[in-house]
Formats: sequence, C-alpha cells, structure tokens
Amino acid sequence: MRTFRHAKLMASTLRADLAERGTAIGHSESLEIVARQFGFRNWNVLAARIAAAEQQAAPARLPAGWFAAGTAPENYRIGVEPDHGDAPTRTAGITCLFTPDDPDAARIEKGFATLMQAVDAHSFIGQRLRFSARLKTRDVTGQATIWMRVDDDKPTTILFDNLTNRQHDAALTGTSDWTPRHIVFQIPDDADSLHYGFLLTGMGAVQVRDVRLETVDMEEAVSTTRQLYQDQRRKRRVAEGGPRNLDFSSLA
Repeated sequence: MRTFRHAKLMASTLRADLAERGTAIGHSESLEIVARQFGFRNWNVLAARIAAAEQQAAPARLPAGWFAAGTAPENYRIGVEPDHGDAPTRTAGITCLFTPDDPDAARIEKGFATLMQAVDAHSFIGQRLRFSARLKTRDVTGQATIWMRVDDDKPTTILFDNLTNRQHDAALTGTSDWTPRHIVFQIPDDADSLHYGFLLTGMGAVQVRDVRLETVDMEEAVSTTRQLYQDQRRKRRVAEGGPRNLDFSSLA
C-alpha cells in the first residue's frame, strides 16, 4: 500500500498516465497534485513530512547514560549532533521533525521531548547542587530549557525548576546563540532520586553543550523552595551510580 512517502513515484505515475491520455503536465505540477491528494497544502509541506519520516526511521544516536522521554518524543530527533570542527565538547540536540505549516502542527505544538538522566540522590543530600549548560536555539515556537527535579521515595516531587516561570534567565524561545542557564538546589534529607536534562516544547531545535552538575558554596542562591507534587503515573527510571557522560563523549 502506498503512502505519502511514495509521493514522487505517484507523481511520476500520474504524469505517465495523463500523457497516455493526451494531457501533458510538468513534474512540479504533478507533485503539487499528489500533495493535495494527501491533504497537504503544497509539495513543500509534503516534502518536509517525508524528510521527517525518514529521520524517524533513522534516529540520532543517544549519548550513553542518557535517555529520551516526554509527551511525544517520536515527533523529535533526539541525540548527539555530528562533531563540529574544534568544538571542545560534543553537542546534543532535540529537533522537531515537523514544520509550523504541517497539517498536524496544532497537535505537535502541544508536545515536548527531553533528553535526561535520573540517578540516586543520597550522595548529594545536604549539598547545594548546581546544574548548568549552554543552549542554542533555532525557530523555537515553544520553549527550550534545562530542568532539574528531586523526588522522595514515594515518589513525590519535592524540588523542581525548568526556568519557565522566571523573569530573568528564563527558558529560551525563537532563535538564539549559545546562552548559559543554570539551576541550583539545596538537596534535602528525604531526597531519593535526582532527575535533570534539557527539553524542547513545540517546534524548532535546541542544541546543548558544556553540561555540568557540581556542588557549589552555600552562599549561592537556590532556584526554588520545597514543594510537593504527587504523580502516581510517573515511572521512575533511576540509574545505578551517579551522573556520567555529561559531555556526550560516549554513545549508547
């Protein structure tokens, strides 16, 4: 059964069939006709959807120790970016596979994807912990940001920050060059697991590098105070040992 991924073949067949009946149309016109038959506004939109489907079939490599999550990670290309010249560290990224003029844009706009780690928090109890990274964005329609969360053993979230409610140094949107962002937590006595990563909501792309998770002086201001948020649907995926491969140098 043919799908939109066979559009070029269908356009070629259409041209040949019409030519046999004495009607000649150009290659571009046949592509536009096939695009409209599939419900797309024009060939450019359908071509973008075909490219997205091909990228889904060959996803990016995940860095070792990290995993993809979110409400709709299948709508994004998530993983390590190709090495760029003399860059000091490898870059990871999240790129939406669809464009704003896609017929399903409204649905895709509501989703998000994240690349994250989840580790045991007990070795961090009593410490002030700083999670930081530099982010670069392109045409982000929602938000691109880092985030960090602490759960107890129920699991109940007791600390969380993703920069989205800040007035300054907030989550990024649109297009931006490399921008530093950080979150600081005082890890409480009942901490059981630590979760952190970066995410993209909506469309566009974000690249991330220079990721660090480190203890800091008690004088450094914390990003959020204690909170409680119970979510029984959450399935925790805590890795043994502590944070690793923050420079994305090792692939899964």
